[in-house]
Amino acid sequence: MKKTLYSLLLSALALSSLNSCGDDFLDKTPKDSYTADNFYNDPAALKTATAPLYCRAWFDYSNRTALALGSCRANDGYGQWFLPEYSLFTATALHEEVANAWKGCYSVVSMANETIKAIEEKTKGVSEAQKNAAIAECRLMRGLAYFYLVRLWGSVILYEDNTVVVKNPVQPRHKEEDVLKFIIRDFEYASKWLPENAEKGRASSWAAKGLLAKAYLARSGWNNGGVRDQADLDKACELCADVCNNCGLKLYDYANLYKYKHNNNEESLLAVQVVPLGEWGTQNPLLSDLAFSSEVVGGVGAWGSARGTIDILEQYEPGDKIRLKATYMINGAHYDELCIKDGGYTYEGDEAPFKKGVPGGPDDDNDGYVAMMNSPLNIYLLRLADVYLTYGEAALGNKESLSEGEGLEYFNKVRQRAGLRPKSSISFDDVIRERRVEFALEYCNWYDMVSWYRWQPEKMLAYFNNQKRGWVAKKIRRNENGIFDFGPESDWTKVEPAVVITHNNVFLPYPEVDVIQNPLLKDEPQSYNFNEE
Repeated sequence: MKKTLYSLLLSALALSSLNSCGDDFLDKTPKDSYTADNFYNDPAALKTATAPLYCRAWFDYSNRTALALGSCRANDGYGQWFLPEYSLFTATALHEEVANAWKGCYSVVSMANETIKAIEEKTKGVSEAQKNAAIAECRLMRGLAYFYLVRLWGSVILYEDNTVVVKNPVQPRHKEEDVLKFIIRDFEYASKWLPENAEKGRASSWAAKGLLAKAYLARSGWNNGGVRDQADLDKACELCADVCNNCGLKLYDYANLYKYKHNNNEESLLAVQVVPLGEWGTQNPLLSDLAFSSEVVGGVGAWGSARGTIDILEQYEPGDKIRLKATYMINGAHYDELCIKDGGYTYEGDEAPFKKGVPGGPDDDNDGYVAMMNSPLNIYLLRLADVYLTYGEAALGNKESLSEGEGLEYFNKVRQRAGLRPKSSISFDDVIRERRVEFALEYCNWYDMVSWYRWQPEKMLAYFNNQKRGWVAKKIRRNENGIFDFGPESDWTKVEPAVVITHNNVFLPYPEVDVIQNPLLKDEPQSYNFNEE
């Protein structure tokens, strides 16, 4: 079932010819019949052409791969029967999810490339701004796919023309600094040409600016000797300030972020637009891996075996009750939105099963849109809260602490939304803790950790190796003061020998099937030949 880069390119060619992939704007196909010669002759057709980039293109990645790599690898969750290789850093080049992550990200790249090419070659009868906006959607998604790739593998293969790789799949990987430059270039184009007020569910210039800020922040310290580049930090701050002050959007109620009726809320800057009860490849398949029991999803098949780790639960401050309840189920937690016909659901178990990403069953205010491996919840790619915390981190920069300024103010807005007191100053350790709690189980925490590792490698290695990976408490309680009791350590289950993370296994191995086909993946990375615009 594993696809090489060459075969997924052929898949992308086929997918890019599809008119649509589902609900809402994804289902609004043009009324007339379009052929290859006239498909891009009006704005509606352009929107149809880019629609699959919000859905089908991300499916291979946003399957269980995203949960395993983005969350479990960060130690947000651990399960002995749910891909423990990614929590314990024992995944090899032969593992399925290594191949799926590679394939999934390159599916987005390939589909974006093919759509750009078609728009450039076949568009007639639309304005230059409309044409550029469609290309900007493609480049935003391509840049985001590469942003994942560089933080999963480091050096990866850059290409903008699919035919080059189809003709010769043996391509060199490129230097990390060039991958980051490529990402920033794509995000800059997107921020220039995307509209401020986009159609609901589609990318706006604010989404592009938020991602661009994150890319500048990542690059600022990337292999830079432990000192973040001030010019990149300043650019990140400038972009964050623009989004925070001018986008007109606000933080949303945290408990509602993961409810079906609140898809595409005002905090959602970019998300995979899933098709509720859609065909395979268009839906959100994570429901059954997230829900610990069929009883919380209306009796549909669920087998989620992973649980919140001791490490992630220890990150929650005593007063941090809103985010905890919305993310992990702790004994005594009651949820009105689950099992509505029974008056709600109260978790009475001893562990910390996942709540985030579990919207309830078909009859729990979900319009019937829940089935086994089929959730109606969109999958966040960027929330406004991420921009707020990025602003705080960029403003902190190389300083030991940040005690004033707008970056601190927006950092504290995230805390206040969670019911916590604002901090008078923040350190890098505060940034780590706040981001982990805010985005736990949102498939993104590992990527931040890799950016931090490239900035402060020894600090982050020590952090990784002190995360109690594979440690499971058999009886978890939290008292009325918000203090956790994990029971005596002698009752904990621990992975032996202890997990050791080194410079050699922070990044994933390249998929074996691709290395066999493309031996250049074993060679030193090369510089990329940028055709500057």
